[in-house]
Amino acid sequence: MALSHVLNIIASGGAVSAGSNNLDSQAVTVGSHSVTYPGGSGLPTNTSNYKGFFVFNSTTYGSISDGTSNLYGGAAVTSLLYQWNNVYPVSGLTLLIAGTSRANSGWTSLTVNGTAYQRTSATYTANSSGNTQWTWPVGADYAGGSDPFSGTGTVTTCVFT
Repeated sequence: MALSHVLNIIASGGAVSAGSNNLDSQAVTVGSHSVTYPGGSGLPTNTSNYKGFFVFNSTTYGSISDGTSNLYGGAAVTSLLYQWNNVYPVSGLTLLIAGTSRANSGWTSLTVNGTAYQRTSATYTANSSGNTQWTWPVGADYAGGSDPFSGTGTVTTCVFT
């Protein structure tokens, strides 16, 4: 049985169903990182927080299994993370798939730990430093209350339908 099928069974509480809509499933072992910026010149000190699977300053946080997209011919999932800031309203979920100009079609939603994000609600960027990017802005989430990932070091299931 393929890993994606096993993850789908786990995500559905062990229920096996015929005709599942799941197109891909990824298991993210959650990493986290925070950066505090000192402020100055009239700007306040603030902290940006990141959770999920991502690279920050050449360091990889978290991991992903299997890490390849069934939707985009096995292209690498290079990041799947939620970020927020304690001062500025810049929070949201971001998905990066390796390769520029991946189609913004072929799937309807990404569900992270039970929270569904509709593809059509994302901001789509065809070339973000060699990746295709989808971002779901949340806005003013100053404490990370909308973070869909489970605790650092635990596994969060992410399902594309």
